[in-house]
Amino acid sequence: MSEDKNDFPDRDSENGDDKDGIMDYLVEFLHEGRHAERLFRENYCELVVNKIFSDFGYEGLCNLMVQIDTRAKWISDILIENSDFDDVMFKKYGVYDSEITDKARDTKAMMEMNGKIWRLRKKYASVIVDEIMATKGK
Repeated sequence: MSEDKNDFPDRDSENGDDKDGIMDYLVEFLHEGRHAERLFRENYCELVVNKIFSDFGYEGLCNLMVQIDTRAKWISDILIENSDFDDVMFKKYGVYDSEITDKARDTKAMMEMNGKIWRLRKKYASVIVDEIMATKGK
């Protein structure tokens, strides 16, 4: 088996330039692929929200928010603040608990309250829109 220098051209040859061009193309292609994936990931939430709104409107967004609250076990600062828990805990039991908010997220009462609030929001959103549309005709 003889070694032929033409089988593997070096960078100075004409074939080497083609090889460099292909490598540059592959590097650019892979870079763009990673860039596209990153852009998709960065905008995925916006895509989901827009799709839900497009398919189901405002009620669909309310349902999405209920599911997010259920999944994350969030407590809205508007509903109950940490200081509310601290006040009740101290008045009733004479102690403070630095983890009270985390513990509250896992209670049935908190999940029940969140569910009721979201149902009321959906109900009143409908009532408010009906009232607006009724006054629009006057």
